[in-house]
Amino acid sequence: MHPRAILSAAITVAMLMPIGFVAVASAQDRDRDRDQLKTQQQLQDRDKLQTKDQLKDKDQLKEQERTRERERTREQTRTERPERPQHERTERPERGGR
Repeated sequence: MHPRAILSAAITVAMLMPIGFVAVASAQDRDRDRDQLKTQQQLQDRDKLQTKDQLKDKDQLKEQERTRERERTREQTRTERPERPQHERTERPERGGR
């Protein structure tokens, strides 16, 4: 090859090389950004699931407490005024006509 051709080829390669590096670097940056977004999304999804589970647990605990409170109220009502058996009737005063 002629020295001019070699020099021309070397200059061309040198000029094109940074473009190739930039293209590869930007593709790597995009991949990295995409991976980071996926990771963030997965973490957010996991947090949402945990939050939902926590809310369910809180709701269950509240419902259990309501049930206990209802039971306490029933027990207090029973001890305050005992219920009369159904077969007992209240006594009525006798009528004097017959």
